[in-house]
Amino acid sequence: MHVDSLACFECGKTYPKTELRYRCDCGGSLEIIYRYDEIKGKISWSRLRKRKFNHWRYREFFPIIKDKHIISLGEGGSPLVHSRKIGTCGNVHFKCEGISQTGSFKDRGTTVELSKALELGATEVVAASTGNMGASISAYAAAAGLKATIYVPTGSPHEKIEQMHSYGAHVVPVKHGGYVQAAKYAYRDFKKKQIYLLGDYAYRGEGEKSVAFELADEMKKIDHVICPIGNGTLISGMWKGFRELKMTGMIKKLPKMIGVQAAGCNTVVRAFNTGLEIKAVTPKTIAGAIAVGDPSDGDKAIAALKESDGTATVVSDKEILTARREMARHEGIDCEPCGAVAWAGIKKLKLPADAVKVAIVTGHGLKDLENL
Repeated sequence: MHVDSLACFECGKTYPKTELRYRCDCGGSLEIIYRYDEIKGKISWSRLRKRKFNHWRYREFFPIIKDKHIISLGEGGSPLVHSRKIGTCGNVHFKCEGISQTGSFKDRGTTVELSKALELGATEVVAASTGNMGASISAYAAAAGLKATIYVPTGSPHEKIEQMHSYGAHVVPVKHGGYVQAAKYAYRDFKKKQIYLLGDYAYRGEGEKSVAFELADEMKKIDHVICPIGNGTLISGMWKGFRELKMTGMIKKLPKMIGVQAAGCNTVVRAFNTGLEIKAVTPKTIAGAIAVGDPSDGDKAIAALKESDGTATVVSDKEILTARREMARHEGIDCEPCGAVAWAGIKKLKLPADAVKVAIVTGHGLKDLENL
């Protein structure tokens, strides 16, 4: 399936597929548009299932032209665990992304984004990260033989920073301004030094679609997909993935998307529930992986919630820690605080007991050992 163009999510303006862009001239985020008619009726689950169960099983849905550029570390194929004990809210499944190479779902986006960088001739990359994405980019850049610079807000979990160092990345601490300021520094390097910029942009969202592909591949029925929201790239990427499966005749029914944020960083949920524009905040939460005060894909996340007839809620740090302990002690699933946000949200929302619910567990517990 070939990329047709890049389109602005806000104003609809299109750009050539050959043009490297991160935002529209209007400031809106971009989306990859494909020629879906090229694979409709030509792709099937039986064909895909002849391949290994991992991220690249769904090769036709990713914007990489030549296989020789693909940098993979075996991402995807994460376990789907049916709750045995704590799923008193009904039929609950946990999609455990901590099994990935660097311990989080970020590897799905990185394998596509880094492969695209190679395809476009990059020799060096730069990114901003609260931890997980930086660790992932550092690993894949090492595998690709590229130099990586990562801007990281001070206070990020030292486990994630040490990961970046172990892969040989140049890690630059950002003392003030959090992730938003770190992202500005990374973009500055792209503009002034022409270093290839990675982050929560269109190509990363394309990679994170594969969570949706795997869920549809494994499950006969999905009513609700519950997901933490930081920048909004994961939930919007999954929604795009589900829509693409429906457009190509692979599934008949779309699930409802449910977004959950920490109360101390409630940008998207507040905008969704009030109907107002997203207003930037200074994050105050232990769930550092979603502590994004000005989410770049916030509008896409809101659209996913609305289009899917979904909903959203916030959870306190106390509720997040309780959920983390419950998952570990009763289900054997160890996750970082952000990984417990979806389960905390399920309990708070009291979704129908007979509905099939999937909680996205975004990162392993070893990624953050301070907030147990």
